[in-house]
Amino acid sequence: MDGAARDIFVISDLHIGDGGARDNFDAGKRTPQLRAFLDHVGSEGGELFVLGDLFELWQMNLSLLLVKRRDLLDQLATLRLAYVPGNHDVDLAHFIDTDFLNHPFFACMRAPFVRELGGKRFRFCHGHETDPFNAGDDPGFGRMLAIFAGVFEDENGSPLLTSGESVEDVLEQFGDSMLTIWKRAVATTMRHRGAKRDVCPTVALTPAQNPDRLGEHVAGVRAELDKGAHDVTVLGHTHKAGRIGDWYFNSGSWTGPRNSFLRISPDGHVRYLEWKDGRAVEREMPVVLPEAGPGRALPAPENPVAAALSAARTLFPKPTRPERSRWVLIAQGILAISVGAGVMTISVGQGSSAGWRLLVSAFAAYALIDGALSLFGAFAARASRESPVRRLLSLVRGVASLLLGLVVLRRGYVVEVFVILVGVWAFISGALRVAASVVLKGMVESRWLFAVGAGSMLASLVLLSLPASAVLLKFALAGYLCYYGAGELLAGIFGQRLPRTASFRLSA
Repeated sequence: MDGAARDIFVISDLHIGDGGARDNFDAGKRTPQLRAFLDHVGSEGGELFVLGDLFELWQMNLSLLLVKRRDLLDQLATLRLAYVPGNHDVDLAHFIDTDFLNHPFFACMRAPFVRELGGKRFRFCHGHETDPFNAGDDPGFGRMLAIFAGVFEDENGSPLLTSGESVEDVLEQFGDSMLTIWKRAVATTMRHRGAKRDVCPTVALTPAQNPDRLGEHVAGVRAELDKGAHDVTVLGHTHKAGRIGDWYFNSGSWTGPRNSFLRISPDGHVRYLEWKDGRAVEREMPVVLPEAGPGRALPAPENPVAAALSAARTLFPKPTRPERSRWVLIAQGILAISVGAGVMTISVGQGSSAGWRLLVSAFAAYALIDGALSLFGAFAARASRESPVRRLLSLVRGVASLLLGLVVLRRGYVVEVFVILVGVWAFISGALRVAASVVLKGMVESRWLFAVGAGSMLASLVLLSLPASAVLLKFALAGYLCYYGAGELLAGIFGQRLPRTASFRLSA
């Protein structure tokens, strides 16, 4: 029986993670489906070829992922298995034919290989091997985008936005659009200088991240096949399942709406199936691209500016009309920017040593008005039945700012005293904003409050570490107030209350 010919089941691009917030595979609740599919392969007596990107190592910690997925590795190791790493799990490729990883699953890991079926030589690979921009081990722009997406997903608490779209997909759209704009600008500059350098704006991402690269990917696969070492290529990489003629077969991915796979009989016949509701459903084989012919052109790429704006609108929803308590943040932001800009104008226009008493008086007035606004915000929060903790934080900030303003008017004209007063106030104010962002997380979009608070605490340390110099202090204070004001303004505009359904979507 062991020597009998068997059907080959081919899957790729599962991008399995560690079960955390960045794990798109787990967010789609696909683990039970995969376990059932593996049982099906075993019951059919088939071989399983996993052609790359089984694991998502661009965003995950390798050791944590393997520990969390031990049960899955155990099940995979019971099958007749061949596993070829892809570009997202290339970190494992150097362990091939070594004894560093002792789990039996890794004994099945191998480089791309050729198997003869029905008189044809089938090459099984991931597909990135012939892609010059993804074949190496060094992280490229696509990997960097994926890492940044992971940070955003951690903050979001889910790999999906409240709109239902994938964080990574939207960030890739934004990043690729910005890269395209940059490279086109470079190309235009080079042409004006008379250089003949060809700048291609799409080469930094994979075909799965940028579908415009699909034609380029297929051309690379065809060029490798034309060398004559094999007759048919079976691969993944693009997340686009289907065939081209009788020489290109792609197993697709398990990260989209379909859990697709190929089944290849010993006579070389390739079928396309989907795993749905616990069973294999055969479908008509999609056509990835028509056979190449003369004069055939690729579709025009999307306008990069429009694509970037669309992605930005998805990541940062349109601001809503502020509630009364958020008008206070907006007013405090405008006030801080006005005072900061005024300080900068005095320092640049009249000399850095001019107007010291005017600066101190202006900052004292700012602190008094800021304190009054904070107290008003506390009462406004009480009238609208906001959280008692939120009212308390606004009340503490208001009292602290009023006391600061009074002390600055009394003793702040001495540079050393002024530095200490402003530094301590900036730290306390920042700490209160960070505390508010933690308390209000899940009720409002609090990331802007956190950014304002953390930046204010860092700025306080800078102010306190500066020498007691009126010249340095004026520029440092102007920059701090402008930053702080901009942050308060953004917190007031974008810090809208989350809908009740948002937290449900993120936890579903």
